[in-house]
Amino acid sequence: LLVVTSAWAELPNPVLKSVFPPGGQSGSTIELTVSGTGLDEVSRLICSRSDIASEKIEKNRFRVNIPQNIPAGSYDLRVLCRNGLSSPRTFFVGNRSDVLESEPNETFQSAQTTSLDVSINGRIQKKGDIDLFQFFANQGQSVIIECRAERLDSSLRAILELYDSSGRRLAVNRGFFGIDPLINFKVPADGNYFVKVFDLIYSGSSDHFYRLDIDTGPRMLFTVPAAIQRSTTSLVSIYGWNLGNLKQESNQEIASSNSPEIERRLLELGDIEQKQQQQEKRKDSLSDNEFERIDVTITHPAENYALPFPIRRRSIQADMDGFAFHFANCHAPISIGLTDVPVIRENETHQTPGTAQEIPCPSEISGQLIAGDERDWYAIQARRGEVLWIEAFGQRINSPVDLDVIVMDALAKKTLKQFSDEVKNSAGKKFPSSHLDPAGKWIVPEDGRYLIMIQNIRGGLDDDPRRVYRFSLRRQDPDFHLAVVSHQAEPASLNVRRGGRAVLDVTALRKRGMTDSIRVRADNLPQGIRCPDVWLGPGEDRALLTVTADENALSYWGNLSLTGFSMQSGTKKVRGGTVVRTDLPNGSSRLTTEIPLAVTGEAPFRITADGHEKRKHDLFGEMNIRHAPGSVLDVAVFLDRRNLSDREPVRLKGVGMPDMIQNQTATIPAGKNKGYLSFYLPPYLPVGQYTITVQAQAEVAQKSDTKQKQSLVVFSNPVTFEVKPAAFVVAVDSDAPRKIRRGETIQVKYSAKRVNGFINKIHTELEAADKLDGLRVRGVTFVGQSDQGTLQIIANDDAPLGKQPFIRLSAVGVVEDQPVYHGSCFLDLEITE
Repeated sequence: LLVVTSAWAELPNPVLKSVFPPGGQSGSTIELTVSGTGLDEVSRLICSRSDIASEKIEKNRFRVNIPQNIPAGSYDLRVLCRNGLSSPRTFFVGNRSDVLESEPNETFQSAQTTSLDVSINGRIQKKGDIDLFQFFANQGQSVIIECRAERLDSSLRAILELYDSSGRRLAVNRGFFGIDPLINFKVPADGNYFVKVFDLIYSGSSDHFYRLDIDTGPRMLFTVPAAIQRSTTSLVSIYGWNLGNLKQESNQEIASSNSPEIERRLLELGDIEQKQQQQEKRKDSLSDNEFERIDVTITHPAENYALPFPIRRRSIQADMDGFAFHFANCHAPISIGLTDVPVIRENETHQTPGTAQEIPCPSEISGQLIAGDERDWYAIQARRGEVLWIEAFGQRINSPVDLDVIVMDALAKKTLKQFSDEVKNSAGKKFPSSHLDPAGKWIVPEDGRYLIMIQNIRGGLDDDPRRVYRFSLRRQDPDFHLAVVSHQAEPASLNVRRGGRAVLDVTALRKRGMTDSIRVRADNLPQGIRCPDVWLGPGEDRALLTVTADENALSYWGNLSLTGFSMQSGTKKVRGGTVVRTDLPNGSSRLTTEIPLAVTGEAPFRITADGHEKRKHDLFGEMNIRHAPGSVLDVAVFLDRRNLSDREPVRLKGVGMPDMIQNQTATIPAGKNKGYLSFYLPPYLPVGQYTITVQAQAEVAQKSDTKQKQSLVVFSNPVTFEVKPAAFVVAVDSDAPRKIRRGETIQVKYSAKRVNGFINKIHTELEAADKLDGLRVRGVTFVGQSDQGTLQIIANDDAPLGKQPFIRLSAVGVVEDQPVYHGSCFLDLEITE
């Protein structure tokens, strides 16, 4: 059970920085040490694969049992401690023998001797540290040397170097899988060889951990096609090394496959004769562009959200669907994408406009840009006015390309549209979504035939078969994906205090013209936990999801299950995400299999927000406010001070704000327990459902020492409101006075222009969010077609000095003498002596 903290101060955020060793062999039991910050009283180690069990053996140390049937791949580890659940770290389950690095091993003389087909768990412990390993290999063997670091959430920027027994460097690699290096070594002669591992800038720490594979087993790298159509059976070519002895799993958990190894061949890229000549002249034994291929018939497995996805996925891959394909004796699974449209392979003669490959719409093309300057051409027939959505996948499928897509006329003489990088980054540095893959829409100008050219602007002099791409061509077919990440700027899980709330940032990745409101709901919540639905308004990409723990909620840890729904695109599961590192300029984040949640501690104070208070009106009595573009949303904020002194003011602001709504701030004064935040809904705001949240910040005394204070931030419940079509729009004249002296009378000109066919009376008053203090005004009513008028405002002799928050011209549209429509605009007014 979780231990309740005895202090009111902000609970430290438990951050898991290191798990060592960062992996283990299936069918083994290992001892594992965790370290990080805020990990007080660690009680449990939790894996996203629930059948990986652990027991605590001493402080921050666990014995972990990895069953034999666990598929190789990446899984998340977290720890449970007094402060809740920690952020995750990746743990890799392999099927090779596991070895721990043994120091000292910094020189060739002290290099650690190891056999082939092992995974070495090591660390670059300090600045300038170098790890050297020695192995024996026979002539003709294909040895794959691969270092996992970034893919383990490590801080290490690994470099691999390979040497022969004389100390001559044979190969170096600085990045093969992203920045994780790999060397494919064809052994030229029997003998001892050395592998060196070090950091690019020679940094080091306990967080610079890695797994080094020295392996002769099968290595799957990529597939063609890179995606298959849902609910179909497809022939897929798998490329890699040492594929001759692949075994098919008899009990496939992640993907089902039939017809094992149909064909195996050595693929030499480029001109065959030229390659043969180069091979004859080749004196070294290293070949980076030789791959073996097997063809396998794969049936798309049914989605199983209960099983973790065993491949690390970056935040830029949050808008992609796929599954993990595994062979029993391969070192790791590979990801194969999923699409709803037919998948077509490129032909081999479409490198010129004259030989462009005809493709239908909708469809998805799977191709390769093997040569550095290769261009692939496709032809389509389209009708005038059609809206076509074009998207290419390169970086997001881990292909070493930077794609451009160009639409041209039938003669390839005129460029009609060019698509390049996706620069939109909805969640910012915390959960980056911008990438190098092009996407966008094109409106067909005339009936006819058009050409589409795909190229890799990164290019290069060498052939590289890894330059795989997906190209999607569709009509208007709205779609979306959702991901959540902690609202904190650092790695974190969702830890909720009893009687308090915690929030997650929700990010929507909209595709192909999806502009609808999206509703996010929580499913199967435990007793004592509440998570109201939230809405991302039309075209909005962000919102906050709020989770509340009741005062008497029991200690708990588990996972949230979230679902998104829109009228345009149906239902989607919400994916979890986490910040990995905060010290990189562009951020470092990835997806997680789960959305973890824990209940711990007690909340020192709490706020509740209400965006639907009835308003009292001198003419119409109590009114329910109908929100519309060109009106004001008033949010009443109620403060339950608990241990918060009455002498402490509480600062308020909106969070999770829609882009078109300007944020506001306010303060609940000392001694008060209620305040208001008011937001102007601009006339151009699309109608639909929206959600905002209020953040409160105050200085809180600790229970143990009331003289010590700490700034604490809490969040309200979500405030959801519907914006309906406006009947009129109120605007203050640009020359209206902005100051009024005590005892003075001013004239404020304004307009209330009717829209959307409204023709009835409009009555206008001067109002405030709470009450109008020190100002008097006589209301004005527009009848007939009148839409301009003047409000006469009088300041009392004792009117409070200064800016008056949230004063507005508030208008009511009347239908059959009933107040039905509302519109407002703020009046920036200061009272002076």
